[in-house]
Amino acid sequence: MNRYLLVLATIVLASCGLSNRPQISAKESAAIMGGTDVAESSTLASGIVGIYDLENNAICTGSLIAEGYVLTAAHCVWGIKPSKIRLIFGVDMDGLLNAREQDIVQTYTRSVSDYRVHSSYDPDTQEDNEFDWGDIALIKFRGTLPEGYKPVQLLPDDSILKRGLTVTVAGYGVSEVETEPVDARKVKNLDEALEYGEVICDDDLRNCLKVEMSGDGLLRQTKAPIAAVQETEVRLDESKGHGTCAGDSGGPAYVEQNGKMYLFGVTSRGSALCDNTGVYTNAVYYKDWITQTMPKLR
Repeated sequence: MNRYLLVLATIVLASCGLSNRPQISAKESAAIMGGTDVAESSTLASGIVGIYDLENNAICTGSLIAEGYVLTAAHCVWGIKPSKIRLIFGVDMDGLLNAREQDIVQTYTRSVSDYRVHSSYDPDTQEDNEFDWGDIALIKFRGTLPEGYKPVQLLPDDSILKRGLTVTVAGYGVSEVETEPVDARKVKNLDEALEYGEVICDDDLRNCLKVEMSGDGLLRQTKAPIAAVQETEVRLDESKGHGTCAGDSGGPAYVEQNGKMYLFGVTSRGSALCDNTGVYTNAVYYKDWITQTMPKLR
């Protein structure tokens, strides 16, 4: 399914490093998430939803945290009318979006009635602020939950989040990134290509790569270790080819405790080629905001 995916990929999810045009090396192909498909009947699938932006033809991921409420990244909904957002319940997002049978559409999609972005989120100042983006949003939707879906539980105490701890991440995003060297002088509309992540370059524009992303639309999961923990964000080491990419924005990061999976993170951003660092908003830090915001949504 053709969609405008690279906006989220390189400006937001992969904005770490891209805005500074880091030194890069040629890489022909990489399975960025390095994970596996999520089974439709699995517990993991029952708490994750796809988020489809009708206006920009773009996708994100979200976590079902209560009846009628989905937690996601602020950048996934920023500036979009609620009426232009659809929630997709199913592991094959593209299949459901393309379904012609109205009974299937009605069963597995939901309209959004309202959403709220955290007050600290400001896309105009992101490039000047490496940490604490406040990249979190709460969505309210109409209708009941499809059969088999149930809210996930938020981690009660984030003190267990330590460097080296392996966690689980999931989303509907890109599973493969292909690159090839390109001469910046021969790229048509270079500034636009850089803005949308179709091309990435180092500071002096001598080394550039043309970037093509694919494999989005299916729910996948993988594991990666924590690299650093800040108060409002958690960073994962995704240099081993396991992590999140474009389309995974807003999706969950889970930690296992006593045999149960708890939600602690919301996918925010990462490296330009989805192969280095992933940044996740610490949802536990925003627990009070989530609780206080729910009753305010229409």
